[in-house]
Order: sequence, then C-alpha cells, then structure tokens
Amino acid sequence: MATRRSVWSNEDVQQAARAFVPVADEVSRLQRDQEPDCRFFQGFCELGHYGGKTKPSNTRQGIYAVTPSGRFLASCNTRDADVVLAMLAKAQKAWDAMPPAQRRAADAALDPSAIRRFEQLRPTDGLALRVYSRDLPRQMVTAGWRGQAWNQDHAWFRRDEALAMVPEATVGAERAFPDDALLRLARVHLVDNVRGQTMAHGPQHVVERRLTARTVAVDGDLQSILLDGAVRIEREGKWPTRGYSTDGAQRLGFDAQLLGAAKFDRKAQRFVEWKLLAVGMRHGATEFNGRYDDFGPAPMGVAFALQPDDAAAVAPSMHWAYGWK
Repeated sequence: MATRRSVWSNEDVQQAARAFVPVADEVSRLQRDQEPDCRFFQGFCELGHYGGKTKPSNTRQGIYAVTPSGRFLASCNTRDADVVLAMLAKAQKAWDAMPPAQRRAADAALDPSAIRRFEQLRPTDGLALRVYSRDLPRQMVTAGWRGQAWNQDHAWFRRDEALAMVPEATVGAERAFPDDALLRLARVHLVDNVRGQTMAHGPQHVVERRLTARTVAVDGDLQSILLDGAVRIEREGKWPTRGYSTDGAQRLGFDAQLLGAAKFDRKAQRFVEWKLLAVGMRHGATEFNGRYDDFGPAPMGVAFALQPDDAAAVAPSMHWAYGWK
C-alpha cells in the first residue's frame, strides 16, 4: 500500500510503465512454493537485488522487470519513485538491446491449468466482498501519507455460510451470524492494516463476537436485512513493532461496533446487496503496519461491500488463515 502511494501514483513512473505489463502478487508464496509460477519467479529473482548476498534474506520482495520467457532485465526494492523510474529505464534499455529471439520462448512460459492458486477457491455461488480499512477523524493526525492512508482487501464466504446468515422471511425474524464465519471475519479482516502489513489474530484473541441478522422488509422475492453486533479483540505478547527490532510486552486490540444492511433474493438464493461497517477504537502496533509512533487508542473503521460478479478474482491477503483446501 505504501509503495502504491509513493511510487505508482507518480506520473513519470506511470508513463514509463506503459511499456510493461504490470503484475502484482504475494511474494511469500512465490518465493516458497513449488507451483510452476513460483518456480518461474524463483528462476529470475536471485539475479536481481538479492543476488550475491553473503547474508541470506528471508524475502525476495521487490519490483522485477523480466521478459515473457523469464529473462531478467532489472529490479529494485524501494518506495522511491526516482529509483523505480531508473530501474524501468534500465530494463527498457536491456530489452531494446536483446535479440528478438531471446525476448520470447518458443512455448508459453506457464500453463495456467497446472497452477493451483487460492483464487480458484473463490465462492462464485457464495459471498465475495471488498474490504476497506482507514483511520477515522481524530485530533492528532500523523504527518505525511500515513495520516491519510487506507487499505483494501477481499473477504469470502462459501454458499453454506452465506445462506446461514439469512433469517426467516418474516419481518422481525432474527438469526445469529454463523459463528465460524464471524470468527474468521474478526481474525482475518478486523485487523489494523491501514498503513501496511499485519498479522491475523488467533481464535483466542477474539474475546467477544456477536452479529445478528434481522428481517426488516419483504417485497416479493427480495428480503431486506439489518445487521447489528460487536467484536472485541485483545492480544498480549512480545513482538516487534518497528522493523525487525525485538520489543518488550505488547498489547493489541480493536473494540468495534458492527452495523450493516443486506438484500437477499430468495428466488435466486443469493445476496444482491451486502454492507457492513465496523467502527471502534484500535490500539497497539505490529512489525510492519506503520504504527510504531501511533499506538493509540484511536478510531478506525473497516467497511465491507459486495463485490460485482464480473470483478477479477483477488484472494484475501491472509488466505492461509481461512483453512480452506
């Protein structure tokens, strides 16, 4: 998110990037797994800015420019737009100097059918949501881009979970949100990722959770539902809050009220509208979420909204915490 704000918003970088095909992916999987696309990445990443290091790093995070066949052109790992611009110019120069026969391989570099990715588990018959997180207005605002930061993610629920959210089609009927689904929502999506990467909560950290769906209107096949509840997250332990430094005892939490609305098409057996807002006070910091000087407590909001059916399938950022196979 920080790189998006500081690099890819730069007009010169955007202009230079027109000569490339931008692709974004989660590096932890690419550098670790043995799927074809992971091996493709591993084939060129060691030639870049991590190559030749005497002290190995745990990540291969960065910005890489390669040919469609996987030949390395240039790379860097920075939030400095000028450095990225220079890297793209270097990559363009290497491409221009490369014989045409080396730019592409005779066969496709990757066979999509041979790659297993979490995006393939997107529940097309369930509920796919967009998730937005941001700080809410307060007196003390952090200077710079961090004070106006926001982030986005995706949340998924399978068909049985989505149907279990629906109360009877009688005004006043209520139904508790399925607990496993609510626990996952709290653990994975009610996190402070406003300014950067953070960690999922453990089940034991969600000390309070409730969400009730209530039917407020029925118009033919369309059922209108209100959502109301609360979540409280509290965790204690020792973890870094600034870079790789080891800090002492820490506390982290989010105490939020939940309020939302949905519309369910009973004939099609699917939601046609689904909105939920979590608003409350967060406190604490994690290693890479940019809160090292802003422990709070301070107000934060997380909003969920239905994703259009024709939107690209983008996996939840912490999909490994879903436990789906």
